Amino acid sequence: MAQQYLFQTIESNIYLYAGHFQRNFPSWHYPKEQHQLFELIAVTQGSVTMFMGPRRQVIKAGEAIIITPETPHESFNFSGDRLQFFCFHFNVGNLELKTQIIKNLGNVVAPEQSAVSQAAHRLIQSLVVLEESNAQGTARKFRLEIFFLEFMIALSKAQPVVTMTQEYPEREVVLAQKLASGLFRDDLARRTFQAVCADLNVSTTYGHRIFKRVYGITPSEYANERQFSRAKVLLEIGENSIEDIALQMKFSSQASFSKQFKKWAGMTPTAFRKTQQRERHSADYLV
Repeated sequence: MAQQYLFQTIESNIYLYAGHFQRNFPSWHYPKEQHQLFELIAVTQGSVTMFMGPRRQVIKAGEAIIITPETPHESFNFSGDRLQFFCFHFNVGNLELKTQIIKNLGNVVAPEQSAVSQAAHRLIQSLVVLEESNAQGTARKFRLEIFFLEFMIALSKAQPVVTMTQEYPEREVVLAQKLASGLFRDDLARRTFQAVCADLNVSTTYGHRIFKRVYGITPSEYANERQFSRAKVLLEIGENSIEDIALQMKFSSQASFSKQFKKWAGMTPTAFRKTQQRERHSADYLV
């Protein structure tokens, strides 16, 4: 009787890294990075604004994006609301699938009803159920791999993602980034926008127009959000007194810092620190 093969040789090579939920306040910022892995970001609350070269992408709740290897990206929460998203890094050994992701699915926002976003959010739901089951050891590892492979199957069948993206001349993006980075000295002291424009030999009016066109907010709003974000981080860490944080933030006094922080957050630094002590779950790692 002749043998009937159902399969002969199958080689599988997948790599998963740092799957986690990220919960952030308004004004959150993650600096520019690039790496050798794919990165999935699926937003469940709020929206994240991402700069990728000359493009600005806004990923809203229910949507997702796959960032391809070696793509520089910088992320912000400009929405004014809390932001929550699921993120993990991955790689696959299948060259055909890799090429398809890079060519047809990568670096564009997948709409909520697209196959990519729906598969990403099914993956999140499966991971949450797995986490709640308290599965451990080999069984947990295999289930994680199964969920990921199901996600890969969905990607292999997905149609190319085509969305409208905002793209700006590269020189404008570079100028806006230089303007943004110049708003603070290395010691965290804030500088005037006029001084930054003078350093770059551009008029304040032109610099302001380019900055708002690229970032979607004014330089003053951007600087306030960066200061607010930095203050929250220092308060969450909890290693320094509020007086020390005020000094680090280059405020003239603790009272001045507290007054400004209350304008930003609607509560005093002391009250904010207490809320953070009650909810220590800014990132729940699943992988």
